Amino acid sequence: MGIFRELRNECLIRELERELNTDILLFGFDGFVFFGNLQRIEDCRVGFLTPAIEAESNVEILSPGGEIVDVRFLQVDLWQIVAKATGVKSSPFNTSSDDCHDDNGSREEPERNEAAERQESHDLICILRRMIGDEVVITTLGGFLFQGILGDVDDELAFISVCEIFGPATSSGISDDKVSTAVINLEAITSVSRSCDCC
Repeated sequence: MGIFRELRNECLIRELERELNTDILLFGFDGFVFFGNLQRIEDCRVGFLTPAIEAESNVEILSPGGEIVDVRFLQVDLWQIVAKATGVKSSPFNTSSDDCHDDNGSREEPERNEAAERQESHDLICILRRMIGDEVVITTLGGFLFQGILGDVDDELAFISVCEIFGPATSSGISDDKVSTAVINLEAITSVSRSCDCC
């Protein structure tokens, strides 16, 4: 599992250790999104999630195809996490609202070619450091797009105030009325840009 070793971000895991007993969204390299209450981290690698306070049921998993699966609890490999979102205000996968995934408009998944060894782009990180305070759009492995105000770039992490988050199977995103902040693993970024839209 060389790709997980390349994506591992110990700074992100330390950030997650500060989020114990907190509702959280975890965005995986494989395109899955996990929503639950982070209870503990074992061996600096495995996160244990229980039902979120804001969840309407159990721990929720949003698949890359747009389906939502409920589970009683979840253990997730934190080495494959490309970002986290916190400040959860309501269930981000609530299908009764307009700002959720669209089951009818699923897009074809782009073909993924795994390189033998992936290294973060130091050029992109340098560009991102010059964008602090701007509204940015950051894309990551897993097909995620994060739009918001860039607060800081530190310890291989980008901190943003969320405007919108899009996943690989969504036509509408998770907005700032669902979550407030996101921390992005810079080991997993694929592009950075300034946004044309204002939050």
